[in-house]
Amino acid sequence: MRTDFFASLDRSDPPAPWPEAPGFAPLARTVGPWQVRFRAADTAVFGRPEAGLLVLLKGSLYGTGPGGLLDLYQRHGAEFPRHLEGSFAALLLDERAGRVLAVTDRTGSHALYAAHEGERVLISTRPDWTPLRERPLSVAGVSSFLTKGNLTTGLSLYEGVSTLRRACVHELSPQGLCAHGYWPLNMGEATDLRPSAELEAELVELLRGAAQRRMAASGARPFLSLSGGYDSRGLLRLMADSGREFQTFSYALPRRAAGSDPQVAARLAAQYGVQHTVLQAYRGDLPAHLRRNVAWGGGGAPLCDEADAWAEFAALNPSDVFVGDHAFDLSGHPLTGRADQFLRQKVPPSFEVLSWLRGSLPEPTYAALRDSWNATLETMRVQAGAGPGRCPGGYQLEVALMLDVNVAHSLLPWRDRYAGHLAEVHLPYLDGALLDFIGRIPLELLARKMLFRRALQQLDPQLMQVPLARSLGYVPDWKLELIRQRGVVWEAVQAQSSPLDELIPPQVIHGLLMGLTPTPRGVVWRAAARQTLGRLRRTPLGIRLLGPAPMRKTVDTATFLRRVLVLRELTAARPAPQDSPPALV
Repeated sequence: MRTDFFASLDRSDPPAPWPEAPGFAPLARTVGPWQVRFRAADTAVFGRPEAGLLVLLKGSLYGTGPGGLLDLYQRHGAEFPRHLEGSFAALLLDERAGRVLAVTDRTGSHALYAAHEGERVLISTRPDWTPLRERPLSVAGVSSFLTKGNLTTGLSLYEGVSTLRRACVHELSPQGLCAHGYWPLNMGEATDLRPSAELEAELVELLRGAAQRRMAASGARPFLSLSGGYDSRGLLRLMADSGREFQTFSYALPRRAAGSDPQVAARLAAQYGVQHTVLQAYRGDLPAHLRRNVAWGGGGAPLCDEADAWAEFAALNPSDVFVGDHAFDLSGHPLTGRADQFLRQKVPPSFEVLSWLRGSLPEPTYAALRDSWNATLETMRVQAGAGPGRCPGGYQLEVALMLDVNVAHSLLPWRDRYAGHLAEVHLPYLDGALLDFIGRIPLELLARKMLFRRALQQLDPQLMQVPLARSLGYVPDWKLELIRQRGVVWEAVQAQSSPLDELIPPQVIHGLLMGLTPTPRGVVWRAAARQTLGRLRRTPLGIRLLGPAPMRKTVDTATFLRRVLVLRELTAARPAPQDSPPALV
């Protein structure tokens, strides 16, 4: 959606005008000592001139609008976000009080990127805004992207640029942006000890309310991203109860395995009489797939396996996309080890996952990437409340890492950058009332989605009539694709240079690319057998019989190469892209 905004705040005379950006009007204000210039789509700017107030808003508010946001600010001051329900990021200018506030919602569903240098502060909803991209590459950011696949702990790809923390009001001062949290994370301090049946009944009503609020705020053509698991089928039922028309979609490869996500999704849509569309996840053009990840991800989100499907989805003219991201699912048993806690959130617990790079990279480069990742891991622990002198563990630490690491820095940026280019993204399961509910109940009720699954059963006893999907069915064999198209991929690498070359030289890419070989069929079968055994070991019966399943994580060569190729294209030495959303092609 074209609701992105960019702002430059200077304590001296404004610099030269920015290049024109189609669809974005240049605006200016004086707020206290700050000269504030910004570009934003018309739909993102809301003002109350008689009060000297103006807000730039990206996202959706539920039960109120931008005017209601300004009312709450006038009533509560900087505490106003705690009274809002929505999925948003905002920049609020109060000319009378001389205040500038950058605001993130509870879960960080829309990122804000900021840089402070001397007399200037830059704020953007996009990580690839030209003034940010002009900065040197951040070794810590590159290390995070290569190791985990996305940026964590407020990192960005560029030195001096950070992602503002979720659930905070960030007030501008001469020293930069000072964060004030308005929604403390107090998970695990159970105060609601009612019988499970009563909690299930309340959860059902909270789920209904969350879905109704978002359906009421949606446009003419809402869609549900439907898979074959518990989460989206629950949304399917909740949205059907709203009485409004909507459609569903899923994505698939040309060959659809029996019991895969797209097959199960189509059966679910038919069960509830909803029109369903299956989009092609990948069309066989690897360079085009990589370019879409560059244009849409912008270095602020994980890679998207089904980027081609989002290009096709644009033709359906969606107004809104509903997705089932949530905080209802904890491990079947409390995790005690730090490594297991990190792996649960898809975080490699050490740089050993890329130890095979040693020998390919210069030793100082390898050491810099390794040390940066180790420092990032420590920052994660501190931000989750597990720093020195503090010892939350088990489910409490798992929830903190889930919200701060997996949800805020992986899932939601991915939703924002890919689906959010086309439509407003709605996250009913991350409704504020639901998060508050989770915060006051015993966390063991969330083990393996226990309370959530029971609530869905109460919501609709026929919900599980269609079995759960057994596989995704939309992820290509990227190793095989790189082998098939390595000639054209290598030509693209040779055609342009990048600042990334200082860390990952082109000859390293060439060696890894040319060294790829097809996976023997026997290895594929053994891997499938291990995956099946792993699923069995994670069931309640498997845990009782065999104990907790070990969790392993590695970064294979094909995954590493895709990440490097996207980073290289993103940071290539070429004219900067326009500061408006890229065309969907």
